[in-house]
Amino acid sequence: MKASIGDLARKYRWQFSGMVAWAIQRVTGLLLLFYLLLHVHTVSKLGEGPVAFNEAIATFRSPFFKLLEIALLGTVVLHALNGIRITLVDLGVGVGQQRHLFWVLTLGIGLLVFLAGAIPMFLFGVLKG
Repeated sequence: MKASIGDLARKYRWQFSGMVAWAIQRVTGLLLLFYLLLHVHTVSKLGEGPVAFNEAIATFRSPFFKLLEIALLGTVVLHALNGIRITLVDLGVGVGQQRHLFWVLTLGIGLLVFLAGAIPMFLFGVLKG
């Protein structure tokens, strides 16, 4: 007998937050790695002289890159808070409350921290440009 999508969703519902947390940690980790490589590349322009460095930095002053900085903030917040959640679970704190920890700590507090940083970045970075 073929299982329907609804049957599979009910069967694995309890694992959903764990799968989402796992995916978030991997995706944000890869995004942070990409940012780190871009950052190292940009800083390496210092070795080519101030003109090359200033040209590289001028690229990042556009509104598009200001929005990417806000996305970077969200990536860092999600990765850090999910990492804290994983550490707490590894230490035995909240082992039975993993779903609750994920939704409250990672997403709830993460959203508040993100908004606290993103609103000023948007108002004084993107709009002021």
